[in-house]
Amino acid sequence: MRLEDVHPDSRTLIQEVLDQEGVQCIQVSCHSEEGVMDLKNKACDALLAHRVDNKMKGTKVNSIINRIHVAQPKPRDDIARPPCIPDAVKQKKYDKEDSGKRRLLKDRELEEGGPGVYNVNLRGGSNSCMILTFACNLK
Repeated sequence: MRLEDVHPDSRTLIQEVLDQEGVQCIQVSCHSEEGVMDLKNKACDALLAHRVDNKMKGTKVNSIINRIHVAQPKPRDDIARPPCIPDAVKQKKYDKEDSGKRRLLKDRELEEGGPGVYNVNLRGGSNSCMILTFACNLK
């Protein structure tokens, strides 16, 4: 039943409760799912606000805030200097197949069959090392 459809005597009692501090009225219908998402969002927002308030009341926040300093440079003239990221840095960040990437022995092992299949060249060469891979079949 909607709040508008409630008997006037009952509506005054409900209105007294709603007029108290910290009380919100959200009309919800499980049958038509009207207002359910609104209720969920408001409940999540209230929970988040409560958690933030509790964190701010604690002493740990003050000890962390005292250690944080954000430097704000002062302008020395009227020239706008927006942040600039060099093109080489942008290219390297977004380049998935970087040719300068070191090829590791682990990469070679995965390319040639993985652990238990790949055999290490112990005679030397460009990737000589003393890593041994064993395959065990326990019965």
